[in-house]
Amino acid sequence: MDVTLISKMFEELPRQGPGLDESTAYACSQIPINLKGGKILDIGCGSGMQTLILAKIYPDCIITATDLYQPFLNDLTLRAKKEGLEGRIVTHQASMDNLPFDKSSFDIIWSEGSAFIIGLSNALMYWKNFLKSDGYLVVSESAWFIDSPSDECKKFFDEIYPDIKSESDTKEIIRDAGFHVISTFRLPDSGWWDNYYSPLIKRIPLLKEIYADNSDAQMIISGLEKEMEIHQKYSNEYGYTFFVLKKQGNY
Repeated sequence: MDVTLISKMFEELPRQGPGLDESTAYACSQIPINLKGGKILDIGCGSGMQTLILAKIYPDCIITATDLYQPFLNDLTLRAKKEGLEGRIVTHQASMDNLPFDKSSFDIIWSEGSAFIIGLSNALMYWKNFLKSDGYLVVSESAWFIDSPSDECKKFFDEIYPDIKSESDTKEIIRDAGFHVISTFRLPDSGWWDNYYSPLIKRIPLLKEIYADNSDAQMIISGLEKEMEIHQKYSNEYGYTFFVLKKQGNY
């Protein structure tokens, strides 16, 4: 699938995936440190709604935000300037599996809804190299909420994300990667609709018009419509879970 095409279709949207300002803030509250002059890395930031929240919650820190798609970073830069945060947020165009930073250089690493791109285990094993020995990592990841999901829902995820795990199995992956689980909580349903699905629904007619002759784009649009239908029917069976983690020393 053409990542650039998908990204372009999500330009100008408030978020490129499920998320909620209140959930970002709550995850911060679960990190038992008071950062003064610290460094935070936001990986796969998109246009950066959560990046702006981090900058406000940690006013003495520099936030480094990375994404592979430069227009998202440009959008974040504009948003930061409007909110008087441009000196606090630095952007880097970089792949999440090839980061241009020194080892052990960040106090906190943040990633909302993007680790699945390279696989959660791979992401955690690689990203922890950039954390200080007492650093924290916050990630949100798709997870099953029940042991036996409905056939239609299970079939959908078998096609789009067969690696989805239960919350307990996800915790095992996290521990195997060298992290303590400090806290977990689920993204509420409003985190899917308020700034993600609802704006996307309004945008889809325009996307269908713009990409009327692009079969790849039409397939992506159909997939998004199916995804929203599945979530409407089965949001009690799966969703995003936030995991607040602490690196195990020099593990």
